[in-house]
Amino acid sequence: MVRKRKIPARKHHGVRDPLKQLEEKEKKLKHFVNSPPTKDNDQQITYKLKQFKKLTDDVKCGKKLKRIHIGVEDKPKEDKCKKDNKKDGNKFKSIKQMPGEEDVDYLRRVNRITTASLKEAQYEVKYGVKVIRDTKTGAISIKKKPTNEIDELLKQKRNGKGGGKVSKKTQQKDIKPLDPKLAKELIKQAIYEDEEEKKMEKSKNLLEYQKDVVKFGEIVHAPPALLTLPRKAEKNETVPRPGKKNNLLLKSMFRPEENSKPLPSTKKSTSSSEVTRQAMKGKRKDLPKHTRNMLENERQKLVDLYRNLKKSKGIFADKSLL
Repeated sequence: MVRKRKIPARKHHGVRDPLKQLEEKEKKLKHFVNSPPTKDNDQQITYKLKQFKKLTDDVKCGKKLKRIHIGVEDKPKEDKCKKDNKKDGNKFKSIKQMPGEEDVDYLRRVNRITTASLKEAQYEVKYGVKVIRDTKTGAISIKKKPTNEIDELLKQKRNGKGGGKVSKKTQQKDIKPLDPKLAKELIKQAIYEDEEEKKMEKSKNLLEYQKDVVKFGEIVHAPPALLTLPRKAEKNETVPRPGKKNNLLLKSMFRPEENSKPLPSTKKSTSSSEVTRQAMKGKRKDLPKHTRNMLENERQKLVDLYRNLKKSKGIFADKSLL
């Protein structure tokens, strides 16, 4: 006989007293919780506070956060020479009031500096020269600007020399090698313009298949006629299309020349007294006289058309039998 073995229960080997366990835990955390700093003048700062302090310092210094926007990666970087030119352009960027200087004197000084800078700019444009001022000594030096090819061409055209053409030597001297980034941008722009032209041509070709926007109250007498058939489409219509039957009531109304000879009506037309009696029946008796007469006339027209159509069908059937 097999003896049933009892499954042993989980034994708790630790300290069963919770107060004793708490004491041990507090002993372990004694040097970490509510303890004074090891160094008196040193206190650890949190990461978030460090980040906040860094941002405030950057704003005070005038730094701007660099955010990469979509499409900015491919933009060409500015040359150093261009940056220098920009710096030179703003010579008197900020004219601050000196300590102890009165408002009137400060405004006079600002006016004097601005007028001098305007005169300098006019002089530079007139003679193609760059005026350089030394901020420490106040000495002024003049530097000649590099010649511009377009300005030279315009001058030659005005004077009538060479018919606006430049010699090969001057061209070789003045022409600078094209920046590869700028060339890449120009190629991209040309490809984009070419694609746009192709799209425009396609849209012009597909004008026939465009959806028409019909405004409220517009009347259309017939469906649109497609001049071009789809690819691999047969011109012969094998399937019967709606509206192709010749014995339709609407067709007889649109083309009265076919039924030019009206068939003689066997029954006499109803008298005016009968019309008035019929118009006075049912719901029509509450309507005014004019609308009653109009409705009755329309009804009579439709009845006559239907009778004529029936007669024409009977005549065609007799002819086919013969």
